Amino acid sequence: METGQPMQAAAPGQSGSVPLSEDALERGFGGDLHRLGRFVAILRQALPPETVIGLRGSAVVGHAYESGSPFDAEGPGTSDLDIVVIGGAVEELWVPEARLAGGLNTLPLSDEAAWVAPHLDAARRRAQAIAGRPVSIQAMPAWFLDLRSLVQGQPYAILSDQA
Repeated sequence: METGQPMQAAAPGQSGSVPLSEDALERGFGGDLHRLGRFVAILRQALPPETVIGLRGSAVVGHAYESGSPFDAEGPGTSDLDIVVIGGAVEELWVPEARLAGGLNTLPLSDEAAWVAPHLDAARRRAQAIAGRPVSIQAMPAWFLDLRSLVQGQPYAILSDQA
């Protein structure tokens, strides 16, 4: 696939990255590649060009990390999409108080915490409407995402590499 298109395979050095499976596409976007493409395009417009967009969590693996409950266990559209954005300047979209450990990780941008990245929240809300389910977004460097993936045994999928 071309750069900037959804469903990129794992990039070199991204040990926790897996290709987006049909199951994950079904869970997150009802199996609709066009819907996924619109979702990514909305986020891409609000992010720096070098940003990589990933999907992690229960949408990828099919169950919640802590409880083990299945994706959408409480009904259709109840599980959120955990989006991670990776790139040099992306953490600058978060307010300083929401950058953890000197920018190593951020608090998740969500309906409950729109204040953490106010300039990104409008795009998150539009993407959320496309997905038809809650969307949260965190920023972190690729090496930290790989470390979390390894420690937690939770792979992630790249939805879009750099624009």
